[in-house]
Amino acid sequence: MKKIIVATTNINKVERIKNLLKEQNYEILSLKEMGLENIPEPEEKANTPVKIAVEKAMHYIDYVPEGTIILTQDDTIKLEGISEEDDPKLSIKGPVRKKYGEFTDELGAKYYTELAKKYGGSIPITFNYGHAIAIQKEKGRNTINIAGSSSKIQARLVDRIHKLETVPGYFLSAIIEVNKDGKWVPHNSLSEDELIKLDNDLYNSIMGLLGNIK
Repeated sequence: MKKIIVATTNINKVERIKNLLKEQNYEILSLKEMGLENIPEPEEKANTPVKIAVEKAMHYIDYVPEGTIILTQDDTIKLEGISEEDDPKLSIKGPVRKKYGEFTDELGAKYYTELAKKYGGSIPITFNYGHAIAIQKEKGRNTINIAGSSSKIQARLVDRIHKLETVPGYFLSAIIEVNKDGKWVPHNSLSEDELIKLDNDLYNSIMGLLGNIK
């Protein structure tokens, strides 16, 4: 069974990917589970989720054992029908830090629910994900294989918070709703099987990348 390290300190993201790939023959591990949680985070200079994910993968690959697969993810949001001034662009947390001087899940939820209220109670939102897979076969030599891909999820941002405490590190899950059988429901109320179905595009993106690793 091959090991995949999900290179993030966000345990919610790790569990999400573990859930997505639970039927596959991979051992999914977090940085913490590998004793690598103190690795310095990479500086993000790229301008798309896929390129940022590739940057992250190239950064973390130097810290892991040979033959270990690194999986990275970056995500941005696209809010429809809002002004240029209110558009967070590539940084979901940036506007929160600008307004409050710091970022926490609570402040993030406060900022974005107030934004939804400003635009009538809900805003159509698209999550754009960038994924990258990297594996270093022999340290000290240029033998890194890497690939990137993208995926999307459609939802809506709303002006109310649903059980923020259940999704540490993923505050948006508490303030977005997805369309389930014609009815809008909180993202963090979905069952594991429903989340897997919703994340089908993410699954296809990641599995496509794993197919490139030899």
